[in-house]
Amino acid sequence: MKSIYLKNRLFIFLGCIIVVFLISFAYPILYNVAMVALYILIGLIIIDLVILFIMRNKITAFRDINERLSLGDDQAITYTISNKSSINLNIEVVDELAAQFQHRSTIGDFEVDRDKTIETHFSITPVTRGIYSFGNLNLFISTRLLSLVELRHVIEQEQDVKVIPSIIQMKKYELQVFSKTARNSGIRRIRQIGENDEFEHIRSYSQGDNIKAINWKASSRLNTLMINQYQNTKSQNVYCIIDKGRAMKMPFNDLTLLDYAINSTLVISNIVLKKYDRVGLITFSDKIGSIVKAESVRNQLEKVSNRLYHQKTEFKESNLELLNITVRKKISRRSIVVMFTNFENQNDLKRNLPYLKSINKKHLLLVIFFINTELIETSEMHCKTRDEIYLKTFAQRALVEKEKIKMELNTNGIQAILTKPEDLSINVINKYLEIKAKRML
Repeated sequence: MKSIYLKNRLFIFLGCIIVVFLISFAYPILYNVAMVALYILIGLIIIDLVILFIMRNKITAFRDINERLSLGDDQAITYTISNKSSINLNIEVVDELAAQFQHRSTIGDFEVDRDKTIETHFSITPVTRGIYSFGNLNLFISTRLLSLVELRHVIEQEQDVKVIPSIIQMKKYELQVFSKTARNSGIRRIRQIGENDEFEHIRSYSQGDNIKAINWKASSRLNTLMINQYQNTKSQNVYCIIDKGRAMKMPFNDLTLLDYAINSTLVISNIVLKKYDRVGLITFSDKIGSIVKAESVRNQLEKVSNRLYHQKTEFKESNLELLNITVRKKISRRSIVVMFTNFENQNDLKRNLPYLKSINKKHLLLVIFFINTELIETSEMHCKTRDEIYLKTFAQRALVEKEKIKMELNTNGIQAILTKPEDLSINVINKYLEIKAKRML
C-alpha cells in the first residue's frame, strides 16, 4: 500500500461526486446517480491498479554516470528508461542524488510509448571533493488512459562516485596550449629569447637555418652540409606549493580558493609534464602536508592527482617559516616554485616577506594570490546613500591594497600574479610559458 499514490484526476472526480451527493439532498433522484458514479470510479481505480501491478516489472531504468566526476565542472547524468509493456505509460523519475547536491525535485516526467526506450540528461556540478553516494531510482508509473493512481517502482542502483580535481579542465587547457588556435582561448604565444640550448640531433641543412649551428665535422664526413638541431631545455623542476591556511577557505562561485588552486595545480602539472619538465607538489598550513618529489615518470600526474584529492583547508595561520625550511631541505636543485596563497593586506605580506625572499634567492618563486571579484563590482557601483559610499570606498581601498602587495613582491624580485579565481589556470599557464620562453630559470 505504501507504493500506491493518488493522482489529481482522482480527486477531481471524487470532488464532482461529492457535489452530486450534496445536491441530492435537494433532488433525491441524483443520489442513485452519485452512487453509480462512485462504484464506477472504484472499479476504474481497481482496474488501474491491476494494470500497474502487472506492468511494473516490465519497466526498467538505468543511471549512467562517470565513476569519477570533475570538481567545479558541469557534467551530465544520462537516464535510460524502457517500457517493455503493451500499453503507453507516464513515468516520473525521481533519483536519490548524493546529499552534496541538495536536490530533491523530479528529474523529469515522461510519456513512454509501449516497446519504446527514451534517454534524458540531467546536469550536475559538484563543488566539493570526496565520495558522492547515489541511491535508488524511483519510478512513479501511471497509465496514460485512466491516470487515477500511480505506482512507485524502486530500481536498486546504489553507487558511489568519486569527485576529483578537474580532469575536464586539465584536458581542455592541454588542448588549448598545444593547438594552433591557442591565442583565441587566452593562451599567449611568447617570443622566445635566444637560441635553443639543448642538443637534440644532427640533420641536413635547409635554406634559412642558422649557419652558426652547422656541424663542420659531420659535414666533412658526409660531404654535405649538416646542422645541429637544438631544443628547449628540458627536465627543469617545477614545484607547486599550495597554502591550506584559513585565507584559502574564502568561497567564490561555490568553490573555495583552495579548490581553485587544486584544479589549477592539476592543469599546470599536466602542461609541465607535456613540456618534458618535472613536476612536484608541496602543501602546507601550520605544518607541512603532502610532499611529492619532482619527477617526470609515467604515473607522476596520477600521483599528484591522488595527493590533491585529499587536501583540506585548515583554519590555522600558515607557517611560511616552516615552508622555507622545508623547501631548503627538500628541493636541492634550482626550480620554478609556483606558490598558491592569498595575502589580504600589506602587514600580512611584510610578516612573511623574509621567507619568500629566502625561497626566491635559491629558486625562481612565483607567488599567486587572488583578487575578490565582488570587491571589483562594489568599487564600480553607483552610490545613492552614505552607506553605499562607505562601502565603495572600502572596496576601492582593498583593491589598491592588493595592487600594492603585488608591487612589493615585484620590487623584491619575486614574480607575482594577482588574478581572479576563474582566470587562475590561464594566468598560471601563460606565466609558465613566459618563464620557459625567456629562460628566466
